[in-house]
Amino acid sequence: MKLGILGPPQSGKTTLFAALTRGQADTGSARGEKVHLGSVKVPDARLDKLRDLYQPKKFTPAKVDYVDAPPMETAPGRAERGTLAALTALRDVDAFVLVVRAFDDPAVPHFRETIDPASDASWLVSELLLEDLAVVERRINRIEKSLKVGKKPEDPAEHDALKLVMEALENERPARSVPLTKPQERSLRGFRLLSGSPWILVVNADDETMKKGEAAIVTPVLQRLAEPRPPVFALSAKTEAELAALSDEDAKEFMQVLGIQEPGLTRMIRLSYEALGLLSFFTVGPDEVRAWTVRDGALAPEAAGAIHSDLERGFIRAEVISYDDLMRVGTLNKARDQGLLRTEGKDYRVRDGDILNVRFSV
Repeated sequence: MKLGILGPPQSGKTTLFAALTRGQADTGSARGEKVHLGSVKVPDARLDKLRDLYQPKKFTPAKVDYVDAPPMETAPGRAERGTLAALTALRDVDAFVLVVRAFDDPAVPHFRETIDPASDASWLVSELLLEDLAVVERRINRIEKSLKVGKKPEDPAEHDALKLVMEALENERPARSVPLTKPQERSLRGFRLLSGSPWILVVNADDETMKKGEAAIVTPVLQRLAEPRPPVFALSAKTEAELAALSDEDAKEFMQVLGIQEPGLTRMIRLSYEALGLLSFFTVGPDEVRAWTVRDGALAPEAAGAIHSDLERGFIRAEVISYDDLMRVGTLNKARDQGLLRTEGKDYRVRDGDILNVRFSV
């Protein structure tokens, strides 16, 4: 899973990125602009307990990659739409984390002078839709010029799909809201439209603002956004960065003092999984305890393929037990004796928290 972090200048998106990656990230470039790249281990209390149970030689949580691109350009003389480096760097991500500012700091000027996260969110969404519209319009113009001279399109589904998406964008609706046929979907994959991917909107507040309660912070933002609205939640990137720098024990103490039930970063990853329709399953044993990520709805052979392509190609069956059942009885042998370790075939739909042992023959 690869997420792109995007926001206007001084929104705190790079502070959020630093918190997510604990300040350990690489730097790359896109059209001469610096981007930051980092990976995060997905926190999962279930996986931690499985590690404690098996004491494996190797422990491998799932991973999320983050890309922090340059801030969105806001000046009137900005580059041509559809070509901005900040967005070019994010064309290959699976989802976007959009960051808007709700913190007040006289030392950090706001790009629009007034702190108004609802207005900023509306502006940011509009900018992304306009970027997509520019890309779509250019491609439609090229296709229609070719049609005028009698040249047949390479993909007949593409022109119709683009027209449908253009209509949605012109009405301020994202590309992902357009119902397309499978051939139409395939025809648009190469464009990597910004509004074709899920969005998660983060309102970056300070601790004082957070005391108002999340509903008071996010409700005005939600009211400004058109349907389909992305998930919106609030956190303090500065506080999250401080928490990320502490040991687990100290972080728990700090959270208790601030009245934080769950780190905002953990919640953001969970929302990312939900937005992308993903789930985690586990493999366990003395050699390794590991989390794997697949789409919600994946059948057992597809989950086996996430582990290794040979397992999917030669899939015979999978031994399956839920995390809760294993933790209740303590061992796989006891689970087998009690009939909790099931044998499932190719039609089994994997569930979040399943523990799989794949039988295969190649």
